[in-house]
Amino acid sequence: MTKFLHVFLCVILLLGLFSCNKDDEPTRNLAQTGDATDITAFTAKVSGCCNQKNVAGLSVTYGIEYTNTDLTRNAIVLNASEFDEKGRFTIDIENLNPVTEYFYRTFVIYNRAYSFGEVKSFTTLAHSEPEKIDLGVGIKWASFNISTNAPADYGKYYSWGEIQTKSFYAWDSYRWSADGTESNMTKYNSVDNKNCLTSDDDVASHELGGSWRMPTAEEFDKLISCCYWQWLENYKDSGVKGYVVFKAKNEGDRGKRNVETIFASYSLDDDVHIFLPAAGYASKDALNDIGSNGNYWASSLSPSTSSSAYYIYFDSENIEAGECEKRYYGQSIRPVCD
Repeated sequence: MTKFLHVFLCVILLLGLFSCNKDDEPTRNLAQTGDATDITAFTAKVSGCCNQKNVAGLSVTYGIEYTNTDLTRNAIVLNASEFDEKGRFTIDIENLNPVTEYFYRTFVIYNRAYSFGEVKSFTTLAHSEPEKIDLGVGIKWASFNISTNAPADYGKYYSWGEIQTKSFYAWDSYRWSADGTESNMTKYNSVDNKNCLTSDDDVASHELGGSWRMPTAEEFDKLISCCYWQWLENYKDSGVKGYVVFKAKNEGDRGKRNVETIFASYSLDDDVHIFLPAAGYASKDALNDIGSNGNYWASSLSPSTSSSAYYIYFDSENIEAGECEKRYYGQSIRPVCD
């Protein structure tokens, strides 16, 4: 009987040690997921709440995680910097893809323990359609880059033949590399003889629809040889460097640039043009040469090797069309339409 009593008292004591009231338990209702607001084609604002009284005196990290696939495996984590007196905070999400459903939830990390809020979702809006600019080269050029809404904005960076952006640009993250190398392309290769992107792999077609698409190599060549190009250090007071591509007013101005001998004067206010910002390019997890050069993909595969594709490159002194040796590079896209 005495032994049984001792065991009973020990059980009661253990239950007391491992029980606590609701306010003392930090894992209960600690992270609360709020709503998504101010949704555009590329951005959204999401809110959350961290129950402060349950984490008093603890080391706390909090924020949201989001993805358009699986939150448990592919989430992007954004930490919040501060919350108000009720524990509420908001976070701006950028670089989203148009017409895409994203899943998100609040998280709180306290003393190496995690608490998650409810999973919610939002869907981004459609891409705004650019103005169609007739530069006298047979097709219409878009007034701004893909994944933006203004001529002076850089837009997002895409690997050749991919319709989603990413955080790391390399062969081992490239959609069409079978083994993470440049030697084994699963599509657009010497076997399938596909030498131009199909609409399914053309981000301009995917985001804008209609007759919008990426330009071909020949169309880029014609843009260079038939228009007048002028480098600007500050396009329309935007602080952005790049080339203004004017519709040539006469035959003698075609293919000229940077105030070579030309026969007419050109004005940003009065003359037909597009602006190509010097947005640089993405490689691995870094953006390179922003403000000093521009790199724009064409839809054409390189005729010499399937690991390369056609593009134009420019800086303040040069405009070149040719082959980019790495299809995985993240580069700008300027759409065209017929």
